Amino acid sequence: MDNRPIGLLDSGVGGLSVVKKVIAKLPQESTIFIGDNAHMPYGDRSDEEIIKLTKKSVQFLLQQDIKLLIIACNTATAVAMATVQAEIAPQVIGVIQSGGLAAARSSRNKKVAVVGTSATVASKNYTKEITFRDPAIQVEELATPKLAPLVEAQKSPSENDQIVKASLAPLIGKDFDTLVLGCTHYPLIRSSFQKAVGPDVKIIDPADQVAEYTSKVLARDGLLSETPATHRYYTTGDVEHFEKLARPFLGQADLTAEHVETDD
Repeated sequence: MDNRPIGLLDSGVGGLSVVKKVIAKLPQESTIFIGDNAHMPYGDRSDEEIIKLTKKSVQFLLQQDIKLLIIACNTATAVAMATVQAEIAPQVIGVIQSGGLAAARSSRNKKVAVVGTSATVASKNYTKEITFRDPAIQVEELATPKLAPLVEAQKSPSENDQIVKASLAPLIGKDFDTLVLGCTHYPLIRSSFQKAVGPDVKIIDPADQVAEYTSKVLARDGLLSETPATHRYYTTGDVEHFEKLARPFLGQADLTAEHVETDD
């Protein structure tokens, strides 16, 4: 038994898509989430910047005495996860490995598309993870840098539909049967993606597999909690904006967030 919280981090509010699945899968587990909204998006930054920013959020979470870390950000997973794993004691779980596994299991025609930030796509980590599990799968990765900021900007559903459709236009005609949402912001506007690719394409949200794997790790390592859960939210950006996005998505009308500074 270990009643310490699970720590989760993201460049903004996207990681809440992982928080939501973890809470649903492990309702007895407490969580602490930090969104680095002051510095998002990460996807167009250099690797050095991404690693530096990620480590600042990790340090904040370590100060909260977490028992396990989930990097709920595809860009940070792609660029900074190996560095973080080498430097901290708690186990680190990333989203790309989970998304790759889910995609490999899902595809029937062996054609998978992945959409994500420029940094995530440039890393080719999704292609590596998917083809490692099934070398026969053809993977098409597409950078869609406008979409994480789109989620943070809280546009109307019709605007979301229009911008997502335009961003995914290069994938039309590729005949893939599985689409991986390779940015944790994207599930917050999942319906726009489904409209863009059509009802016959299965959409993979890596958060589902992250929650499942987290459950197995906690059970395996004797880290499951037995006390009532609490959930704390922090942002380096504007608290009101964060709460406005988080409350309806998580279904927590009374959710409150706190501002935290991670800059030196």
